[in-house]
Amino acid sequence: MPQSWVPDGSASRAVLIGVPTYRSADLAEIPAVRDNLTALRQVLTGEHGLLPADHCQVLGDRDQPLDKATLGSALAVARREATDLLLVYYAGHGLLDEDGLLHLALADAEPGNVAYTAVPLEVVKREMSRARARARVLLLDCCFSGRAVAAMTTPDSLVAGQLEATGTFTLTSTTATAPSHAPPGATYTAFTEALLGALRMPGPLTLDEIYVYVDRDLAGRGLPRPQRRSVNAASDLVLVSGPVENRPVSQRAADPTGVRFTKQTSPGKRRWYACLSAVMTLLACGLDFAKWLQPSAVDEGLLLELIFLVLAAWGAAIAARKRPRSLIVDTTGLTLDYDGNSWHIPWQDIDSLGVLRQFTRTVSSAAPGASSETVSQVLVVRPRRTAPRPDKTFSLLPANYQELRDFGYIGICKLSFVDADPVVLRQAVDRLGGPRFRSYGDLVDMDPRLPD
Repeated sequence: MPQSWVPDGSASRAVLIGVPTYRSADLAEIPAVRDNLTALRQVLTGEHGLLPADHCQVLGDRDQPLDKATLGSALAVARREATDLLLVYYAGHGLLDEDGLLHLALADAEPGNVAYTAVPLEVVKREMSRARARARVLLLDCCFSGRAVAAMTTPDSLVAGQLEATGTFTLTSTTATAPSHAPPGATYTAFTEALLGALRMPGPLTLDEIYVYVDRDLAGRGLPRPQRRSVNAASDLVLVSGPVENRPVSQRAADPTGVRFTKQTSPGKRRWYACLSAVMTLLACGLDFAKWLQPSAVDEGLLLELIFLVLAAWGAAIAARKRPRSLIVDTTGLTLDYDGNSWHIPWQDIDSLGVLRQFTRTVSSAAPGASSETVSQVLVVRPRRTAPRPDKTFSLLPANYQELRDFGYIGICKLSFVDADPVVLRQAVDRLGGPRFRSYGDLVDMDPRLPD
């Protein structure tokens, strides 16, 4: 694993730009932007931040109306002074001109006259490219921000050529075509909330790890996925030196500081299964009508009709599955969310956990020809003896795999059920729950009853 890069705060500069209100009636206010700026500055300059307070400039809060001249001056000063890290963050509306180029909206921006009233993203990137800093980090929390990544991947892009010399990292809240998300009444916008969660982790994350965290968080909430562009060693850079807050677990329970593994049936897939259900239902009805016309065909069509009805019910069940299945690893323990319900097991009740490469479950031990089912990559938890036994429904496995329960384990789920990467899962457990994760070999060594 590459060694993380900790920038020199005295040689680094950050410019945090936010536009919560607009003069145009066509641009909605984004009150959460003010809290975005305040919280992000606190993280970057606080006890575990790497930047001195006077090296982090905030533009556009309630006390500083922002115009193009003010923004240009701040960026020019920051890029001249930064020799190690230059960080630029923007939260507000992203507007596209007639050519589809992204502009950052300031307070006086007019959607019908974007080219002359908003700041072209290319101007910001060009200013950053002139900096002597070893690394440049651009964080965009706005609609269509993924166009910043698309532009930087163009082979003949002047900006890309200039930035690749020393290292850059661009992280955007959404794709090139999707809107960003600011939930009404929320303290922060969705992307910045996830970003703050990553920066508040107990151990400092690199920019690549921050991207993974934010991606998991937004995907788990069904929001557009963030985009990134990394060049050279910038992805190994960290923005904080340690945990921002050290509060009791009871006060951290609701914080979005965990890693969420989520699998959700896409809308297109749900529509396909809905069509399948409708076709199977029509076929079953057709067979039923045929039996009415020809009673002698009852026996022959009964089994086929039953198959059609089973397929129809199966398709309808999948089509109705709008809620994702999620496994959340945070500072309090493991949480499993599915079918609108949530089950939680705290770290203090967990002795160890790990992933079985495979496990064979007996389907019918009472029948003479008992059948079995083998599954792979199963997450299992061994509770402490003194801990209360979790509910049997705390599992995504059929019948909770009774054999595992007999051995004193809880079979949580197959990793594929929540789209969990085993490496990321182990890193999350080690970072948030301590040294409880056991390799497959360690699990078998500790308990020979488990499959070798």
